[in-house]
Amino acid sequence: MMKPVLLVVSAMFLGGCAGKTNYQPPSSSMSIANTVTISSPRDQVWSRIIPALENSSFVAKDLDKDSGFIYLSYSGNPEKYIDCGHIESNEKNARGERKYNFPAATADKEYEISGNDSQVWRIRRKMHLDGNISISVQDAGNGSTLVSVNTEYVVTKYVIGTDSQDRSQSFMDRISFNTNGSASFPQKTTCSATGALEKEVLDTLNM
Repeated sequence: MMKPVLLVVSAMFLGGCAGKTNYQPPSSSMSIANTVTISSPRDQVWSRIIPALENSSFVAKDLDKDSGFIYLSYSGNPEKYIDCGHIESNEKNARGERKYNFPAATADKEYEISGNDSQVWRIRRKMHLDGNISISVQDAGNGSTLVSVNTEYVVTKYVIGTDSQDRSQSFMDRISFNTNGSASFPQKTTCSATGALEKEVLDTLNM
């Protein structure tokens, strides 16, 4: 009976495989600067934001000038926006020695692991990020405007494992967290925001 790939991959992250696979969690989370004060009235700031968004890489979902909120979305490669730690593996089997060293937020990666039964598994691992971004544009008094960016990060991990007899099994997990937050997959992989997305939004708006 084939060993479920879920158990094999879980063992890898917990250090329980026969091979030398190690997971290093992300460094301690740091506070993300996601708020700026602009020395311009709110109406002027709002009028600059709208054309800037039209030329950005983010998709505008909704905006409401009265409330001062704008909602954007991002969907794609997570590596530049989140830190999920690092995976390092040194696998040695009949086919030779293979070394793997890559960020756990990598969008698409293939590598091998060895189970406790010495079976070699070929792993295809995919990571995808959906970012729900909200921009708040509020009057801060004295002719200035407070602009803040907050993001809900939804990270999906899809793994398919194939054994030496070309039998495959797969699983998918999803986590979510907000700016200055973090979350962990069941296999103990922890992800947190780097602040790059919030900075990119503010830079796009010339803040």
